[in-house]
Amino acid sequence: DSQLLVASSAFSKDVYKALIRKNASDKETLLVSRLTVVAITIIAIFLAMDPNSSIFDIVSYAWAGFGATFGPVIIAALFWRRSSRNGAVAAMIGGLLTVIGWKQLSGGVFDVYELLPGFIIASICMVVFSLLEKHPDESVFKDFDVFIAIED
Repeated sequence: DSQLLVASSAFSKDVYKALIRKNASDKETLLVSRLTVVAITIIAIFLAMDPNSSIFDIVSYAWAGFGATFGPVIIAALFWRRSSRNGAVAAMIGGLLTVIGWKQLSGGVFDVYELLPGFIIASICMVVFSLLEKHPDESVFKDFDVFIAIED
């Protein structure tokens, strides 16, 4: 149940309130959070009802989704000065959709674990959509350089 709460809270605040509807009230955000719990639960039940699946397959699929959705975004945010919010959103959507699509194709022609194509597509989306934006202000680069200097 804690994973459901974390996922629903992250979606309602980090996606819905931050990207979809910035002026959403607390009541509306709570409703979205509750609906997200229901949606995730239904998806989990649907996945668990498959008689051909195992716990390992489900966990592997989940980690492929997490890795392809968030991996390139985190790496770019930490190491690439030109990474942007739109690039991150595009990467998360591209990575997740690729993992889901690849899994439905049962690994495609080469029977490759869905994390690999998802990670590659997400990385491409991150770069392309970040570069399509106008060049950020120099102040953004200064903040990034200060952060990197702290690490050294």
